[in-house]
Amino acid sequence: MSALVLISALIIGLSVGLLGSGGSILTVPVLVHLVQLPEKVAIVSSLGVVAQISFIALLPYLWRRHLDFALFQRFAIPAFFGTLLGVALAQWLHSSVQLLILAVLMLGSAANMWRRTIWQWQIHSSLLLAVLAMSLGMLTGLVGVGGGFLIVPLLLAVTSIPMSAAIACSLALIFLQSTTGFISHYWLMSAQGEALPLELIGWLGLIGACGSLLGIILSAYIPQLWVRKTFSVLLIGTAVSLLWPIVH
Repeated sequence: MSALVLISALIIGLSVGLLGSGGSILTVPVLVHLVQLPEKVAIVSSLGVVAQISFIALLPYLWRRHLDFALFQRFAIPAFFGTLLGVALAQWLHSSVQLLILAVLMLGSAANMWRRTIWQWQIHSSLLLAVLAMSLGMLTGLVGVGGGFLIVPLLLAVTSIPMSAAIACSLALIFLQSTTGFISHYWLMSAQGEALPLELIGWLGLIGACGSLLGIILSAYIPQLWVRKTFSVLLIGTAVSLLWPIVH
């Protein structure tokens, strides 16, 4: 495992700790371009890495009792079933389509991160909220992202909770979705005789988790707008790197 891969895992964890979201969307490109895993394997491996990072990043919020369990349960059930649906759909999609979806999500996230005030949506329908939660879970199972860059603004828009509580709920949902997706994909791949690089997943998750804790500490000293704009540029560059082989 190269130093560049280790640094990338640290950056992914840092961004999760600093922003409470967004970092996991970089995991698939790192696994595809730097580790050179096949696209399908990279997407599944990403879920294992993201699950570890989100769990460790969640612990300080649990310690401070920032997680609203009632709110979490409201989103968790549709997100769980959405993830299972995403895993099922992923078996039928070509890897280039999955990467195309991921690149579009990255560009949307970059646009949101660049704004001084992130987009929010005023939604009052419980049914629509359940559909959105299920859709976010489906994206997790489909392209290996946690979805925090969408979950945080959604939570802020439909509740009156503070940012710390929104981040805590987002991390809990990311952990649930990523774990569900990884276990489901792992079971299907094992049944087909395919193997995953479990040692690599473990190391990247551990380094990313350490980075997330460092990010939480640094978030008190670094302006979030500056971090978001920097991360936005990084997302655009990474999205282009995913799109380039597809369009050529």
